[in-house]
Amino acid sequence: MGFSLKDGRALAAVALLAFAAAGCSSMGGKSSSMEPAPQGMSAAEIRTTLAGKSWRFKGPNNTGTTLYAEDGTSLVEVDGKGKTKGKWMTKDGQLCESFDPAPSWLPGGVPMSCYPFSRNPTPNTYQAGKAVFSLAS
Repeated sequence: MGFSLKDGRALAAVALLAFAAAGCSSMGGKSSSMEPAPQGMSAAEIRTTLAGKSWRFKGPNNTGTTLYAEDGTSLVEVDGKGKTKGKWMTKDGQLCESFDPAPSWLPGGVPMSCYPFSRNPTPNTYQAGKAVFSLAS
């Protein structure tokens, strides 16, 4: 399967996450140069934001939900594919994640990889690599 953190950081890979808020100007729907850029976050801010909550993610190749447990473990469900477990941590403004193998869609798992994590201009959304995260309801 083409699921990897580099491709979608769903979660992030799973988590991995989505409402790319590309601001449109009133002229021709082009992106506005006045739209604020994503804001970087410290490792502590990322941890506080994610820990103990479930997040919807949307990446280039996958969508789903990830629960980031306080103890650094995660439970990820990729829409239409299934569930797997993982581990997560933060460092230097990055979200780092690994995923256990899932026989039918992620046979080799995904080793620990880190991606920049930032607050998006759209309220209550965050960016990790190419994935956009929003709080699951």
